[in-house]
Amino acid sequence: MLSPDYDCSIVNLISSLAGSHAPAASLYPPLALLEDARCQQRPVVLLVVDGLGYQFLQRFPDSVMAKHCVKRLTSVFPTTTATAVTALALGVPAQQHGITGWFTYLRELGAVVMPLPFMPRGGGGCYSDQGVPAGAMLDAKALLPNLARPTQLSSPAYIADSGFSRAIYGGVERASHQSLQQLFDGLAAGIRRRGDPLIWGYWTELDALAHQYGCQSVEVVSHFEQIDNAFAQWLEEIAGNDALVLVTADHGLIDADPQQQLQIERHPQLAKMLRLPLCGEPRAAFCYLRPGAQSDFEQYMQQYFADLFEVCPSEQLLAQNLFGRGAASPRIADRIGDVTVLAKKRATIKDRLQQERPFFQRGVHGGLSAQELYVPLVRVEP
Repeated sequence: MLSPDYDCSIVNLISSLAGSHAPAASLYPPLALLEDARCQQRPVVLLVVDGLGYQFLQRFPDSVMAKHCVKRLTSVFPTTTATAVTALALGVPAQQHGITGWFTYLRELGAVVMPLPFMPRGGGGCYSDQGVPAGAMLDAKALLPNLARPTQLSSPAYIADSGFSRAIYGGVERASHQSLQQLFDGLAAGIRRRGDPLIWGYWTELDALAHQYGCQSVEVVSHFEQIDNAFAQWLEEIAGNDALVLVTADHGLIDADPQQQLQIERHPQLAKMLRLPLCGEPRAAFCYLRPGAQSDFEQYMQQYFADLFEVCPSEQLLAQNLFGRGAASPRIADRIGDVTVLAKKRATIKDRLQQERPFFQRGVHGGLSAQELYVPLVRVEP
């Protein structure tokens, strides 16, 4: 399987943008590709398009973004928004920040939690309403407020002021949006600020449509064309501002095969070995096993699902630096379970709590396929 390249990843991109304020440049050095880019001496726009994988972009060679794509970066592990957007915001991967997936077991809260809405899996109130700040999940501090330059964040209105957004972006100035036009209007306004600003844009709709309709769908292709057309028009509008425009993504996606889905509830013998619901992602599931069950679990998976999944001791993946380099978050060992089930082909592994409705996502991510791991680096100097 592939693995993140922490010399050429989205974290290294942030080290380039943060300059001397990069939190771990010795572990995640700046991209050599951007050494000549004057990232600290002029306005810089970073646009993160959720789900825009490198391989997906290569399907549209005539697009403006593809024509200006200068590098293939890797995401982090797991290749999912909860982990990768946190890495982009904080400048370190899960090894240091500690968020390991859409479902993350937080021992300090005694629950499997959805970090982005900061709610328990299966429903319930937001922990912020109970007096627990979302930042309590993190083992790294917000980076953007510490940069020695004006910084502006433009993110979707529905998450712009969430507890999680406040935790990872800190108190930077916000310009929320509800449309592509509003997104690019906000980015254009940010460029005109004095002091070589860093303008950070985040767009989520491509990922949402891929989950619903699949990566190859008409809906996703049409929406990408809308993004690219709006991007091209915006570049014309901001020409002559000496700005550096960079576009990347948190991860890509792959279309799941419903015939390759392992549903835990259909395998009661397997379910009995688990002491917690599955954590992580359907393409990279962290399994918490009952005492003495690891060998039986691995044998069951090998006997029935060897062609679809690889089972690895989670501590082995940690030792192999899959989550990052250097000293690990003191809580990450609690958050990756006993074994990790890594999907092959287009497989997924899922379980369902009694209060959860069954559903099938067509486009998925979290795993280590090329479609999920590789993201583009687009560079334009309009």
